[in-house]
Amino acid sequence: MRFSQEELLNTISSISYISNLQDLKFNKDLVSFSIAFNLEGLDEEITFEVIINPQYPFKFSDFETIIFRNINLIEYSHVMDDGSVCFHNRHCIDFKQKLIQDFDAIKNWITKYIVKEETDSHYEHLIVNSSSFYDGYYSYQFTDLKEGFKKGEFGIVSLKPLTSSPYYKSRMSNYLAQSFIDHSSFTVKNCDWNSHYMSANQSDQGLYVFIEDAPAVNQRFSFDNWKSFESLISQDFLKYLSRYVISVRSTYNPKLPIPLFIGFYTKDKNIHWQVALISIDESILEGSTDINGKYIYRLKNKDITWAVTNNSSYSYFFGRGAFNKALTDAKILVIGVGAVGSNVAKILTRCGCRDISLVDYDIKKPENICRSEYEFIYAYANKVDELRSLLYKISPFIDIIASNSLFTEYLKSDSYVELFADNIRAELSNYDYIFDCSTDDDLMHILDKIDITSIIINLSITNHAQSLVCGVSPDTYKFVRHQFDNILENDVEDLYNPLGCWSPTFKASYNDISTLIHFALKHINIMVSNKQLNSFVINQDNNYESLKVSKF
Repeated sequence: MRFSQEELLNTISSISYISNLQDLKFNKDLVSFSIAFNLEGLDEEITFEVIINPQYPFKFSDFETIIFRNINLIEYSHVMDDGSVCFHNRHCIDFKQKLIQDFDAIKNWITKYIVKEETDSHYEHLIVNSSSFYDGYYSYQFTDLKEGFKKGEFGIVSLKPLTSSPYYKSRMSNYLAQSFIDHSSFTVKNCDWNSHYMSANQSDQGLYVFIEDAPAVNQRFSFDNWKSFESLISQDFLKYLSRYVISVRSTYNPKLPIPLFIGFYTKDKNIHWQVALISIDESILEGSTDINGKYIYRLKNKDITWAVTNNSSYSYFFGRGAFNKALTDAKILVIGVGAVGSNVAKILTRCGCRDISLVDYDIKKPENICRSEYEFIYAYANKVDELRSLLYKISPFIDIIASNSLFTEYLKSDSYVELFADNIRAELSNYDYIFDCSTDDDLMHILDKIDITSIIINLSITNHAQSLVCGVSPDTYKFVRHQFDNILENDVEDLYNPLGCWSPTFKASYNDISTLIHFALKHINIMVSNKQLNSFVINQDNNYESLKVSKF
């Protein structure tokens, strides 16, 4: 232990609201004792069994290493099924200070939930003990649906397998729910994934039943036995389940579960689904014939194998940080997806954008990988096709159109532009924002002259990534060229030429480029939020210790 028995006793004696220390056991591996809390407002003192683990006062995997347990308090908020109070406290390495603040945390918990009888409105989901099925785990993702569900409704769930993954010392088989199909009306209720994840290829099946009320003990702990559902699940569904199992038994792999989605309302009236895993060979049903000759189904007294289930709706998926809705809801075109453009597209995707088109006629080669967002597993590939695949792996909500058309080159032809002028203006005006990351000055000049309603944002980086120039329409070409020709240092003699004079490009590492692009997009998001989008330049000081934004 990192503290002595004397330090423990002295600290406890200094805390005025605790008393009656009993059953103290002190050794190098564990300390345990019982102690009573006596606070104003309590009818009688509350005694906790206290266990202190050897890491104390440090935490273990971000968990507190002191436990306060009283199984009689299980009905109160933030009490786990073993009676321990769940709390998270401030970091502290001083034993006395840490012990006092941990006792204070329990004191505050008693005051809030027992004395004042407060409840937490944000406490939404049940505590579920997920377990393995044939030595493997299963996860199921779903989204909120526009349509509602009636109590007792049941049917088929269409499932899309995702990639399996390591999970602790086991494996996790991952799926997402595509749609719920009512068995009686055949109404299809789709989850809010993008078209890539809603495609029907490789679809599997599960079942669902909506029971309305949360299957919970003490409002927090999920049922762990099928018998507990007896009053919540109808005979009609049990018959449906029995017939479904019989119909698929001859072709079903016995090592795969039948997933049963059980739906109910959370405290804030959102619909949540928990998935129970049913074995094709071990029936959870039994039954008998009643006096009228009708067969009655019953659920067995059998433990439930719960899967890992998660509401991955857009608001939860990007709840920890997304760009302003003016960007995330916008229709965006990224022209040029090399070192700059691939970085831009990936940041926009991770920040919640839902509609991005990619245009680049170039091929990704192995030497492009080190400073862009591509992977070696695709040694040679169309840049737009590989990037689209990578972005789909990041977000299930983004829709992507990828084109390796040479239309940006055709725009340089007067005859082409004259012939298709109306079509070009209509097509480009269909976008809210066009990020020109092509580093093509000719294209920048032409886009500047086309009368379109889109906001054009040109992003260019100087050699050695000393500066980033962001030109915003109108007059993008004039601003960007003025910066490069008259203001910024940009040694074009010192470019990287991988094959003689072919394809010269600026020198900069992935870290250099990514730092500037992240900072630029942060600034763009702020300006979009304030509805004042202007051109700017980001400069690094000579020691690369700071970044400065200059607005124009």
